[in-house]
Amino acid sequence: MIRFILSILLLVLSFMHLNANELVVETMPRDPLGIFILDMFQKQQDTTMCSAPTDSIETIRTNLISYLQFNGFSSRPTAQEAAAVLWKLYPCPFTPYRPELQPATKNDIEGVWIFPKNSQKIRFGSRLAKKNPLGPLPITCDGMGYYPNGELRQVIISGQTKCPFKKTTDMDIARKNPPVSNWSLLQDGRIGVTRTDISNHIEEWDIYKVIIPFSFDNIQFTSGDLVAYLRKENGNDVGASTQFRHLKRIP
Repeated sequence: MIRFILSILLLVLSFMHLNANELVVETMPRDPLGIFILDMFQKQQDTTMCSAPTDSIETIRTNLISYLQFNGFSSRPTAQEAAAVLWKLYPCPFTPYRPELQPATKNDIEGVWIFPKNSQKIRFGSRLAKKNPLGPLPITCDGMGYYPNGELRQVIISGQTKCPFKKTTDMDIARKNPPVSNWSLLQDGRIGVTRTDISNHIEEWDIYKVIIPFSFDNIQFTSGDLVAYLRKENGNDVGASTQFRHLKRIP
């Protein structure tokens, strides 16, 4: 609920990518916070942070300070606090702080989903997408099963094979294997994932439900879809989003 309220309070960020040197900078910032913001985007744009063509340093500063004040922080943040908020507000491919999304509940998440082929191009920041960390073959789709008992199943289909997931029961073949992953709702809009096959595994996702249809990069997001940002994992405890999912429910 807090995230949803905040999405109304913050200026809604627009939907497109830009390169770091395309940030709207009418004059080079002279204050420490403005310089820090520019430096963050120069280093992180299109990898772990994505801004929009209309974003200026001043707009980003306003959003950052609004978030800090709303959450009880000082308007003069430390570098660590400022970086954490920038990563939170400006993940790739687009910000979740928008009126079309709200934090997902357990009932919103439970079910079987596909991450379709057309949406795979925004799984990673645009720079990383050119070198797919999952391998050289194009991903046709992911099948994701968030089952009521906490059981989590994922099947990634790559190459030229057609996506085989058309109905919920199509995931049943994956459930014949021994379970190794479980999911749980930590709070509305955040799930944790545990694994028995990887020691000391850390994995947390922010998940939002689409309540108003919209489009991004020629991808249609319809009511009931989920969008998810990988926010915490081994080696990443600053909240930077390193992976994105767009999930469509299978009937």
